[in-house]
Amino acid sequence: MTDRYHLVREWSDIDAASEPSERDKQRVASILEAGRNCVVWLPTWLLDAEDKDIETAEASEHLAVGGAADYSEDAWEFTQSHRDGKGGYLPKSSVVVFERGEGVEEIETPQTGLTGFGGDC
Repeated sequence: MTDRYHLVREWSDIDAASEPSERDKQRVASILEAGRNCVVWLPTWLLDAEDKDIETAEASEHLAVGGAADYSEDAWEFTQSHRDGKGGYLPKSSVVVFERGEGVEEIETPQTGLTGFGGDC
């Protein structure tokens, strides 16, 4: 279960997760840098479940921003305060939770912008 919860202090904490994709890992770093405290990766089947009302983050089909509270040994209680607390209970065995570590303001990622390729335009 350790691969399903990540306290993020640096890029390696995000990169250690077997899911999500590399693109979504970059998005997790951006969301946490923007001051959000928790990002959850959810598989498609869970997002499509009728008992869940979860909105994914912009530019991602599987990441949701909100709060994940330890509900039981097998479940997280996920709420999205920006949506009046909507969310649902999530199985710990199927989602990946990324929580921003205390004092983390910047996460250096290996992604390189267009200016990182050298040369003058």
